[in-house]
Amino acid sequence: MTSAARRQQIVDAAITVLARDGLSQTSLGRIATEAGLSSTGLITYHFADKDEVLLTVVDHLIGRCTGALRTAVDSAAGPADALAAYIEAFVRFQDDNRDGVRALWRLAAGWKAPGREFAFDDEPLVAPVREVLDDGQRGGAFRDLDSSVVAQSIVCAVEGFHELRTADPDIDTTAFIRELQVLYRRGTEHDGRG
Repeated sequence: MTSAARRQQIVDAAITVLARDGLSQTSLGRIATEAGLSSTGLITYHFADKDEVLLTVVDHLIGRCTGALRTAVDSAAGPADALAAYIEAFVRFQDDNRDGVRALWRLAAGWKAPGREFAFDDEPLVAPVREVLDDGQRGGAFRDLDSSVVAQSIVCAVEGFHELRTADPDIDTTAFIRELQVLYRRGTEHDGRG
């Protein structure tokens, strides 16, 4: 197994353990067992310690989500479509990566990343939609608005899907997406009066 493949195996196992057992129960021993490794030495060969594993988990998941958001936004026909695409891509990512999202929330709630001001920085997730809002205002598709405030509110609304799905595993994902798309389309569209 290549070094990159082994590292990914360890990261995937850490995500599963975090999601299933929580932060306090996530240890190198449990990660090794989940990954099917004979000892924790196979983890510490690739990572300095548990914190480095957890940092890699965060970077991996945020990177994947950000990539999905950028792809959705970049392939949209215009600002309104890009806003709708962002909302759908973000919700679908959460729905398709339930363990990963649960792991991120558990880390955000109880872990302080060493050497970082914040363990969980949502700026990479906010930036694509803020850019869409800025572009839409410049082109006249969106009303005059504070793109930072609206972008953060969109991210908070979309991240609410995780909590709703936890409370109701049978939540209608498509209906959730559709309602947010309509809400933010109406809230951002230019009314033509100025």
